[in-house]
Amino acid sequence: MTALRGLGWDHPRCIGPMRACADAWRAQTDVSVEWSFRSLSAFGDQPLEDLTGDYDVVVIDHPFCGRARETGCLTPLDELLSEGVLETLAADAIGPSHVSYSYGGRQWGLATDAACQVVAVAPGENPPASWEEALELAADLAGRAVTPLSPAHAISSFLTLAAGARGEPAADGRICDRDVGEWAFEVLARLAVAGPAQAFEWEPPDVLDRLTRSDDAVRYVPLTYGYVTYSTDAVERPCRFGDVPGTRGAILGGAGLAVSSASSSPRDAAAFAAWASGAEAQSTIVAGSGGQPGSRTAWADPALDRACGAFYSATRSSLEGAWVRPRDPWWPGFQLDAGVLLTRALAGRRRAQETFRSLDELYRERSAA
Repeated sequence: MTALRGLGWDHPRCIGPMRACADAWRAQTDVSVEWSFRSLSAFGDQPLEDLTGDYDVVVIDHPFCGRARETGCLTPLDELLSEGVLETLAADAIGPSHVSYSYGGRQWGLATDAACQVVAVAPGENPPASWEEALELAADLAGRAVTPLSPAHAISSFLTLAAGARGEPAADGRICDRDVGEWAFEVLARLAVAGPAQAFEWEPPDVLDRLTRSDDAVRYVPLTYGYVTYSTDAVERPCRFGDVPGTRGAILGGAGLAVSSASSSPRDAAAFAAWASGAEAQSTIVAGSGGQPGSRTAWADPALDRACGAFYSATRSSLEGAWVRPRDPWWPGFQLDAGVLLTRALAGRRRAQETFRSLDELYRERSAA
């Protein structure tokens, strides 16, 4: 028996599907995958090259593709899988999920999970159609409108607002147009004031967990990565998700399966990754185990949509129009530092002009290095 080691991220959306896929794959092939899991913050911030030496299969965030190419910590999947397999997976991927793992002419990951920033509301609330309506609802709810603003999500929300406003983030040597950037920060500042101070430490699951409790402490989350988990009977009070206002520019999230260059069985690891990312496993095992598929076939399945409170149909437009973050080697470090800058600026109620100038300077410095 071939034994593989896998590293995922510590949430039911990843744990359940990856363990279920491992069980099914072992029954089919006699290849085992033993999973370990790291925190969501580590998934988004920890350098891949620091951990891939201990694993065969790794769940990655697409902005790390440039680091993978630069450090050689992953094996390109186009070296391990046939062109036909990759074309089939690309054709079935939802939105830009598959192409987000392409960098430097190589394919570094497969879209096993798909997500972008969306809106979440409690039963009885309706997702606002514009940011003006969003700000009005946040103010009216008097402390029960909460946006997760830990560093990774502060920068994600800023970029969603900028991209949705046609600010063309990360282009022409600037983080975005100055007027757009100042507007985006001002919107975030008003959303921050509407929620508790603890939100500066919260990840999306922290806020969505509170939204789906019956104590009514949270009724509206203006910006969060979508989590199908919280729209199902797995939680006390399933919430509703909806598209971001305008439906374009939502920052692409999700997760992909990649193969460590340290693996002693890279083709076995790639075969597992391709199977787990394929339409059949995605629609049955992944979706059926609490996962959030990267497969278009799964997202278009009416039965799956009904089982999760119309999560897929309600957020599909945002995912199809999502903005893909740069995958250059310098981006992960910039994203982390920019998020810290924004969180501190929001907590300290700094002025939009001052904050944008600092953010843009940081972008120029890192992108030019």
